[in-house]
Amino acid sequence: MLSIVASRIISPYPAELIIKNGASIASNLIFSIKYLSNVQHSDNELSELLTSSDLLEDIGIIKSFIEEKKLINESTTVSLCLDNLNQSLKQLEDNINSITMKIENHKKLWFGYFRSYNISEEKRLIPRLVKQMKHRFELLIEISSVI
Repeated sequence: MLSIVASRIISPYPAELIIKNGASIASNLIFSIKYLSNVQHSDNELSELLTSSDLLEDIGIIKSFIEEKKLINESTTVSLCLDNLNQSLKQLEDNINSITMKIENHKKLWFGYFRSYNISEEKRLIPRLVKQMKHRFELLIEISSVI
């Protein structure tokens, strides 16, 4: 988040920083989702959310697109779309990290198997954040092909 704020102070849409930041966020998000998918938990709804939405595949495609995108002669609009996509990825990453921390902290509780994880708000946000991310990526693709 700090790098996004810093990038806007230095220049409205610095291409190299946007690309590096987006690829980094996507890589971290892929790692976090894989970890959360493999960690021992008893929340079937969470597992279903992570697998049914093709989240890993979508983020992998977005990461690949961001890394391949060369903004040397690109427009400010494309840079803005990439920056907005990065913000969506960051929000999703923060949400996934919050779930992971709550599950990891839950394991340390005495008699944790009697208690719930209390991740209902984070689970509720996942579909909305995925929809937002996909919409912003589709918009980026459309604008990139027109310009």
